Amino acid sequence: MRLDRKTAIVIGGGRGLGRSISFAFAREGANVVVAARTKSEIDHVASEIEKMGRHALAVRTDAIDYEQVKALVQETVDRFGAIDVLVNCQGESLIKPTVETSMGEYNLILDSNLKSVFQTCQAVLPKMLEQKNGHIINVASRVGVYGAANVAAYAAAKAGLIGFSKALAIEMKPKNIKVNVLCPAPMDTPMRWKATPQFDRAKVIKPEIVAEFAVLLASMGDSLVQDTIIPASTNY
Repeated sequence: MRLDRKTAIVIGGGRGLGRSISFAFAREGANVVVAARTKSEIDHVASEIEKMGRHALAVRTDAIDYEQVKALVQETVDRFGAIDVLVNCQGESLIKPTVETSMGEYNLILDSNLKSVFQTCQAVLPKMLEQKNGHIINVASRVGVYGAANVAAYAAAKAGLIGFSKALAIEMKPKNIKVNVLCPAPMDTPMRWKATPQFDRAKVIKPEIVAEFAVLLASMGDSLVQDTIIPASTNY
């Protein structure tokens, strides 16, 4: 029960890694606010969490829309009174040669992977500052550190997310608000198989493993070292 009575918002909590983190947090005693664009998915995750005997709230949210993000934060505070942890798992991938990527596609990738995270962080920070504590965990990607072919827009967004997270960590440290960024290797998630169905299944990691990193970070308290965490498979 490492997160007993904590309240966590998980953006992108309806599927993939966000779903795994939502369940992992609930198993550790947290109240979980599951937010994503697809209502049926977040409703299902919230229902499963309630079956565990934990409290859950499903809020349909497009994190690119700042008004929806602010409404999510308000609904969370109205229900639980606090926001202890924010996890940003949202995003879109794009595997396409740079010369074939349209500006519309590039802007969508930046909006969904970077702008949306800036907005959710900005929206929760007033409450965390009021509480004088809080923890933000952003999910980037291995390609944001090392790059890869045909993912320039996605890599740019994730590299930007890493830089944003590091800067925010320094800014918020005196305020007792922690910020971390997870940079996983390819994971066994719907986004992975939609983008590259031919990808070698021996080279992916289970989202449940990365979810345990998120639980560890969220539960470490004052002993936490603020840095970039890169869980990667050994054979990638």
